[in-house]
Amino acid sequence: MPSGDRNRLSGYLAVSVAAVLFGMWATVAKLVLAQVNELTIVLYTQLIPGLIFLPWLVKYRFPRRDLKFLLGITFLATVVAPILYFFGLGKTTSANAALLSDTESLFTITFAFVFLGERLRPRGYLAIVGIALGAFLVATQLDFTNVAFLAYLEGNLFLMAAACFWGMNNTGITVLSRQNPRSLPMISLQLLIGAGLMVPINLAMGAPFTMSPIAAAGVVFLGLTGVGTFTVLFYFGFRTIGAMRTGAVLSTSALWGVLIALLVFPEQSLGFWQTAGGALLVGATVVLYVFGEGRAKSAPATGETLKPAGSDSPRSP
Repeated sequence: MPSGDRNRLSGYLAVSVAAVLFGMWATVAKLVLAQVNELTIVLYTQLIPGLIFLPWLVKYRFPRRDLKFLLGITFLATVVAPILYFFGLGKTTSANAALLSDTESLFTITFAFVFLGERLRPRGYLAIVGIALGAFLVATQLDFTNVAFLAYLEGNLFLMAAACFWGMNNTGITVLSRQNPRSLPMISLQLLIGAGLMVPINLAMGAPFTMSPIAAAGVVFLGLTGVGTFTVLFYFGFRTIGAMRTGAVLSTSALWGVLIALLVFPEQSLGFWQTAGGALLVGATVVLYVFGEGRAKSAPATGETLKPAGSDSPRSP
């Protein structure tokens, strides 16, 4: 298999695993949220993986031209978005959270199209529509009696705002991943800055810094899987297949979120539309991988484009 195809396959596989972790996040976070303050969760889920990746950070020096940009998107991704997410999660239903979690994918795809100029073949766009439709079926089951948007408007708006800020970060990281191919130093810096900024916020808001051993185990699990491992795989996807495809594959998290919720809450059942949506998600993701790539272009000179190496150049007018 040519190295380009091998890297592309690795990118799709990495984001697929990241989607499983992302789907798990809402269920586990909801359980942890019942025992731990929102701000405490935000602090420790960033501090733990940030410290684990610290050895890679101390050996790496970021180009000065990239540092200010990285600091800007870091504030949005590690402070503003997580706070909005956890406050929103506490003010809405699990059904709403499952539906709205995929809006990060929508924002990521939109920003990649508008700001990065990423393009697909026509069949690739059809595959993205199929992924979005499958995620919609899995999340809603076409039963809107349990999706009370107006009754939980404040929490829903918080979740969508968090998704928008994370989408902005995804776009910025896609740019930086091309210029700085080593992801671990960038991830460590972002998470440690976020944790450092959360300390005075927690102090000002009176959020506790301690928790029970059981709650601590849940927070550590979220930090290692839903933040640390997820971010490594997600950023690898940006570098290998671009933000648009990464965002599209992330939409499959709706399926994994439902399956994981069934394991945690076995009294729930898998409905017909969820099954149909899951099949559509898997099939559309395969179509995106096989048929979604744009026509081969000659490689641009380094520094002439902000698009990641894995994305396609826009079609000539």
